[in-house]
Amino acid sequence: MATTSPPAANTQRHPGRVYVGLGIALVILGPILYMVQLWARILRTPWYVPVLATAGVALAFVAVLRRPNVWRILALAFCLAFAFIAWQFILVSSKLPAYTGPVATGVTLPAFTATLADGSPFNQDSLRGEQNTAMVFFRGRW
Repeated sequence: MATTSPPAANTQRHPGRVYVGLGIALVILGPILYMVQLWARILRTPWYVPVLATAGVALAFVAVLRRPNVWRILALAFCLAFAFIAWQFILVSSKLPAYTGPVATGVTLPAFTATLADGSPFNQDSLRGEQNTAMVFFRGRW
């Protein structure tokens, strides 16, 4: 009597499910990290948001290649849209415009009055001297 072994169990019933899950997780992780960054008052460009979104697109694309279905294609579309918006924000929307303010060579400093730390007044006359003067504003981190 010949015995037959049971068919090998399909160990991977849903190929690509892990990829689409990780892809969506990476896309969502970017804004969460950015909110933490803002809460900590670290005002730096969040380059990691579009990079994580692009990695999420790659993982969702791999999931669609492994087994295309409607949900994975929708997840890929979500990841693509978010990555596009993130790159648009970083590269275009957050770009500072060119400075066209009143400061130019040969233009006099407008009238101003301020108070120094010791309480004494400071105004445009305090800067007058024998040489030209340039005023530089530096916002330090302390």
